[in-house]
Amino acid sequence: MVPIDVVSEIAPGAQVDDSADVGRWCVIGPEARIGPGTRLQSHVTLLGRTTIGRDNVIAPGSVIGGEPQDKKYRGGAAWLIIGDRNHIGRNVTINVGTELGGRVTYIGDDNVIDDAAHVAHDCYITHHVHLHRKVLLAGHIVIEPGAIVESMTGIHHFVRLGRYCRIGTRTPVRRDVPPYVHYYSHDYYWDPPMVRGIHDEGIAAAGLAPRQAARLRDALQTLFGHSTAMAPKLDAMEAAGELDPEVAHLCRFCREGLDGTYGRYRERFRNQVPPEAERYLPPALVTLIRKENDACL
Repeated sequence: MVPIDVVSEIAPGAQVDDSADVGRWCVIGPEARIGPGTRLQSHVTLLGRTTIGRDNVIAPGSVIGGEPQDKKYRGGAAWLIIGDRNHIGRNVTINVGTELGGRVTYIGDDNVIDDAAHVAHDCYITHHVHLHRKVLLAGHIVIEPGAIVESMTGIHHFVRLGRYCRIGTRTPVRRDVPPYVHYYSHDYYWDPPMVRGIHDEGIAAAGLAPRQAARLRDALQTLFGHSTAMAPKLDAMEAAGELDPEVAHLCRFCREGLDGTYGRYRERFRNQVPPEAERYLPPALVTLIRKENDACL
């Protein structure tokens, strides 16, 4: 049987795996789904259409699956999908999606979300991401695998963080941050945030072959080693011949940021199902989302 403390409140209809552990004073809503081995330590609230995979740990005081803090939300069908082996700290808040943003907030696998962080509606946090204490994500953000966001940093809506980048503490992030860079501002907002160098630990964590890593470093140095215009440098790199896959991803990411509104590529996906839905969500859920959208037309 599921080890559920008698002072926890689990609504009829909730699905809790037999091997899950629900601690004291937890509240679980009727549409919540909790997978094998997941542990709710105590005082955790699960709301909405929230599905949690296996072997996750959620610390006390967290509110998971609450309604979005978005005036455009009208109470329609929306989901929060959390994968496997995530660690969610104390007093974390994560909201479901909105009708106009694709209806889903997604947390992948093996992520760490530290105390008092907030993940707003329609965000996609992929895999092996670490959000430090009091990181605040606005809506519609995508964080690619391996990215690190240090404490008390705020991310503007529709921003993308590239794979294995690192964002410094207390940095206001208003535009896309490329992969494998260290991005921060000196002395909070008095000094503009910008790319300050290569994130060496990120390249190491990516596990690239030595030749791949060397080519990636050369590309990063070319793009960010001096302050000349980005577009001509991208043109020259792409015209030189076939690029290594990681370098090609870097160039494509930077090109999309230049083409986006205010440096945010995902601004073009306002009021529609984002492309990440097809990549990360189960096909049945994507079909259901499109049916819900069609019904609202």
